[in-house]
Amino acid sequence: MKAWKVLLGLFFLLVVVDGALRKWVFPQYETILLLLKGGVLLIGYAAYAQERDPLALPRPVQHTWVPLLLVGYGFVVFLQAFNLNQPNFIVPAIGVKAHLNYVPLVVLLPALLVEVTKRKIRRFLWGYTLFLFVPVAVLCVYQFFQPPEAWINQYVREMQTRATVVGYPRVTGTFSYMGSLSPFLRLNALLGVAILLAWIQWREMSLGILGGILTVSSLIAVPMTGGRGLAVLIGAGVLGMLVIMPGRPSQRIGAVFVGAILAFGLAQGLQGSGLLEGWEALVQRTQQTGVEEAEGRIEGLLTAPFTSLDDAGLVGYGVGTNHQASPRFVQASDWAGRRSVDNPVMRLMMELGTLGWLVLTALKGALLYMAFRAVRASRRPIEFILAATAFSMMLPHLLLAVVFIPVTSALYWGAAGTVIGIWSLQRVRQSVAGAKVSQQQVKAPPVSSQ
Repeated sequence: MKAWKVLLGLFFLLVVVDGALRKWVFPQYETILLLLKGGVLLIGYAAYAQERDPLALPRPVQHTWVPLLLVGYGFVVFLQAFNLNQPNFIVPAIGVKAHLNYVPLVVLLPALLVEVTKRKIRRFLWGYTLFLFVPVAVLCVYQFFQPPEAWINQYVREMQTRATVVGYPRVTGTFSYMGSLSPFLRLNALLGVAILLAWIQWREMSLGILGGILTVSSLIAVPMTGGRGLAVLIGAGVLGMLVIMPGRPSQRIGAVFVGAILAFGLAQGLQGSGLLEGWEALVQRTQQTGVEEAEGRIEGLLTAPFTSLDDAGLVGYGVGTNHQASPRFVQASDWAGRRSVDNPVMRLMMELGTLGWLVLTALKGALLYMAFRAVRASRRPIEFILAATAFSMMLPHLLLAVVFIPVTSALYWGAAGTVIGIWSLQRVRQSVAGAKVSQQQVKAPPVSSQ
């Protein structure tokens, strides 16, 4: 196997397990391990560049807006690294890494998809589910029923208190914090639903079993993070998947009906086992805090592009200025453009400015539209599974930032690379089919006029 493929696989493995290494195995090397996965990806990208053009996307994509918008986004990031409002030279370096470190995935993943068979992808999905995701989900369940002060519930940085929900710890699994575990669980929940929808449409029993394992494991672990937003994002992704999936409307209705039956059966089967206590705790938290807090956060995210216009201005304050790691390298407690708020959209706009944010949003929109086309053009189960999962992962990030949480960034650009690869293969297949039809028409004997 080529070196860049091995390093790409190692990168995604580190995305899942580097938190466990940092908080349990090698806590003294926390900073080095934090940078390791990004370094592995860049080395893999360099190895890939020894064989092929590292800037070339698949040929069908070269005739779209995606390459131009990618270059535009990179230009904006590097330009903002030299923003005169930057407090020092370390902050923009942090910002460039946060924005661009995982963008090479849009080149590497399409190249990988061209060289793997659908059978290998199926085998990978089974191996990934049984030997990586299910153990992580089991670990989450174990953490949930341990005391909040137990060693296994510590974060990467030792803290005096642990985040809890009505007495239960908010689990982190093999990740550094619960905010890093959440996008991973969202990916697997959406992947499980996509596989189940493929089972309903193509009626392959192995897909039903695999999708059931992924979906059930995800839905048990999801509420144990204590995040209400995670459940909302999963629901939005599933809804989007149902709306755009190919096939007749009756198939969508059937999918909803089957899903309702499975959910009811799951709830009945798990009743009394303790595995539903995560949902009970999440409901209690919602009742205690009320829905106003959640509604306020959602409203803040939706209105941030408008309420931040005056503060961000056209050019912003530079990449890295609102990154959570930046205060460690700046003596002042605040500086121009710094916003200590829990609103990632506002923080991103302050870094890129209105113009830069519009370029990034246009890029996200182009990639999301490509994902939509890939789902609609799916004629095989694996195509649909990969494209639908990627679409659902990317959908909320048309607005939400993908910069400040490394796991979110890695999974978003991984989804974008997957979409580019699937869409390109579909376009090549359509071109070949069209060429064959044209050749048959040319070879066909002329119709007699008599």
